[in-house]
Amino acid sequence: MSNTEALQWIAEADDSLARNEILTDNEIIRTVTAQDHDDDDVTPVSPVKISHSEAVAALNTSLQWTEEKNFEPHEIMLLTRLRDRAFELKFGTAAQKTSPTFLDTD
Repeated sequence: MSNTEALQWIAEADDSLARNEILTDNEIIRTVTAQDHDDDDVTPVSPVKISHSEAVAALNTSLQWTEEKNFEPHEIMLLTRLRDRAFELKFGTAAQKTSPTFLDTD
């Protein structure tokens, strides 16, 4: 950076600082608190539940895409591991629902 460029950069920084309002700590707290109250009107969004089957399908599609685009092997391996984990969860959950109870007292 030349001296001229450095001086121009400093002048622009000074102009930027001059335009910004300098607030005290209490003013900052009041401003932030007021903004927090404005957010109370926002309706929270419920997260969408994604099934294990949907995750497996999405990861299979991602794997196909990464292989077509010649991604790095470690990136493809990561997606493969994620897909395999989703597959395990899919069948692990199904197995839990159908397994007999060993503590049955009847």
